Amino acid sequence: MATYHYPKYKIIISPDSKKTQGLRVGDVVRRQYFDNPNLIYSLMIVLETGTDSIAENEPAYFIGALIEGDEPQNGELLDFVRITSLFDTDRSGALYLTASDSESPFMDVIDVPAFENSLCFPFTGGGSPDIPDTGKYACMGESLLSTSYKQTEAEAGRIFRITRNATANSNQKTGFRQSIGKPLEHSQRVIISYKIRASKQIQDVPVRFGYATGEETDGSDSIDIDTGWQYKLHLVTIDYPKQYRRSFSIDLTGFLLIEGDWAEIADLNIVLQADISTFSNATKARVGKIKGIIDPVFGVLDGYGAYFQNLYATRNVNIAGTLTAGDENGFSSTFYVGKIHKNVIPNSIEGEFEEFPIRKPEVMTPAGIGYTWQMGNSAKFITQSAGWRKSHIGEKYCFSLWVKADKPVTLSICQDEYFIQSIDIDSSDWRRISVAFVIQDSEELSLVMRVDSSVPGILVPAPQLEAGTTPSQYQPTDGTLSYVEDYGAWFTKGGIGGTIQNPLLKLNEDGSISSRDGSFVIKPDGTGHFASGRFKWTKDTITLQDVTIRWEDFDEEAKENMLPKSVSITGTDTFHYADELETAAEPEEIHLYATEHNFTGTSRKWQYRAPDFSWKDIPGENRDFIRITPVAHYWEERKTLSVRYVSLSGSNEYADIFTVNKLFDGSSPYSIYITSDKGTVFRNGIVSTVLKATVLKGSEDVTGRIPESNFRWIKTSDNPVADKLWNSADHTGKTLEITGDDVHRKAVFNCEVIIST
Repeated sequence: MATYHYPKYKIIISPDSKKTQGLRVGDVVRRQYFDNPNLIYSLMIVLETGTDSIAENEPAYFIGALIEGDEPQNGELLDFVRITSLFDTDRSGALYLTASDSESPFMDVIDVPAFENSLCFPFTGGGSPDIPDTGKYACMGESLLSTSYKQTEAEAGRIFRITRNATANSNQKTGFRQSIGKPLEHSQRVIISYKIRASKQIQDVPVRFGYATGEETDGSDSIDIDTGWQYKLHLVTIDYPKQYRRSFSIDLTGFLLIEGDWAEIADLNIVLQADISTFSNATKARVGKIKGIIDPVFGVLDGYGAYFQNLYATRNVNIAGTLTAGDENGFSSTFYVGKIHKNVIPNSIEGEFEEFPIRKPEVMTPAGIGYTWQMGNSAKFITQSAGWRKSHIGEKYCFSLWVKADKPVTLSICQDEYFIQSIDIDSSDWRRISVAFVIQDSEELSLVMRVDSSVPGILVPAPQLEAGTTPSQYQPTDGTLSYVEDYGAWFTKGGIGGTIQNPLLKLNEDGSISSRDGSFVIKPDGTGHFASGRFKWTKDTITLQDVTIRWEDFDEEAKENMLPKSVSITGTDTFHYADELETAAEPEEIHLYATEHNFTGTSRKWQYRAPDFSWKDIPGENRDFIRITPVAHYWEERKTLSVRYVSLSGSNEYADIFTVNKLFDGSSPYSIYITSDKGTVFRNGIVSTVLKATVLKGSEDVTGRIPESNFRWIKTSDNPVADKLWNSADHTGKTLEITGDDVHRKAVFNCEVIIST
């Protein structure tokens, strides 16, 4: 067996030293000094602290497990300093100043060496005993147990409870079990640190670390469990090859027998001893010789200087090289240079909610962009799709947002139905809150981050969901995510080119982009203009105003396309009868000829207007002329006939209308002519013209003798419903102004006139 039975030492603080005892259980402490010719070094883990009531003056002491280095001796310097904690993240960092280490001198800021490289540091339940997961507690004998997880209480944190249920006893083992995913090699030493308690006192509980299959054991021990929290520490040296996965278990089989019996484990951390005795992966900042630091961007550093993971500077700052910056609030609301895809919320500016809070446009967000919302007692942010959640189960993510409350408030944050953490806020200023969690599966239709408030009315802008456990500078999103690992830049104000105070390309406060002199503008909604407004555009239209375009600048195809295209009908318009009893007409037939202007039609047809005002085809007339006889069926007992010629060119139709009358001796015929002041063909849906009706009696213009109210306009198109609605309105008068609202693709307008004075 390779369980390391560490020696324990009681270190008493001298009452005359005037020093206080600041250590706590779980702290990793170190002493190091040079006593020529020897370097004295000891690394210990604090197992107990207190005051010695037997000794005079009751001096403070701590009991430590010596895990590496020299045994403490009387007469030596016993000044120990904390370098980290095995479970308290608030006690995880330290300053380390050395002139004796390799590559010294330097001063390091070290932090979280026991957590970042932990083999197992669970902060939620729901794990499987056979699947390695550093962030989830697991148990064996799940069918016999119910489980629960609690974030914190007075004496412990990250608490996982197993409780015996009413299921009949079986041969299953019950207890705690954590699988380790990282391969472990021979001679490596593993530190296992945790707190434990149960609903009753239990003795001689087996503890094991070894192959997950159970075939080989690297180290084993037994513990006693009390009803109050007890701190346990095991050190195990790996004996067997690394190709087999390891697991750590506390076997409670035969101890939790009655329904309701429970046991709890808390603050579990399994870490390699090498990761807390050296600081190669824990340095957050260094001043001095920086050789040996490995940075994920720049690799291995060398020489003297300063290294910081985060650098904040004000006043006079001069930087050469690459700069990634945030604003005074700590996130890049007005200037961002870095990873393009970080915030995975599709639209953090406008927000998407299951239950919509109240938008407060008058409240400016501390992010400088986006909206502020006022929530009731709950806000449910839709942060991603169910498919995204499914593909990221088990991954660590950090949710953050800014909050502002007028009174002290407690916020509870959940991922879907899973509670994550409660946060107390006692400030009336803007404050950014964040929680780290592991993505868990759910039946919800979307990944929802729910924020519950003990007091309604708090303000919440700028949500962000990003990979990792700590929030970084805020990155606003607007509905489009770029799923790339590239880096880029983003700005909201300022400019590009020219000078700082007078840039060539200006980034304006309203989100628009313009040139220095305003000759072109692109607005946030995508519209804009060139040439100071003479060339304007929207998504669907382009408008030219006071623009000179020279004809000779166009090629032949463009000229052909721009020529006005139309058709016209010519011919005799009257059949003359001697009297109404006469059946023979002069002439016997009328020939009408159609002329196509600036185009040649690909198909043609002649039509006549039926009594119901619809146009009907005249069969067999697919040519540019037609013979009209006075006895043809299309007269339908009428004395006036309207015919139409339609020619198709590409996707466009061109048409003209001609009226033929039957005239009997003793009366002059009335005819109506309709003209358009801007033609009959319009492009791109831009329609604006005035139609004018003229009434002739024979060759005499009698329009002025007829009242305006006697003229009634009628529209006919391929949309009968719209035509009925249009015709039901009052469209009277000798003229009619039509726009794009009156014409969809094409329409025919006719005028009926009552001949009276």
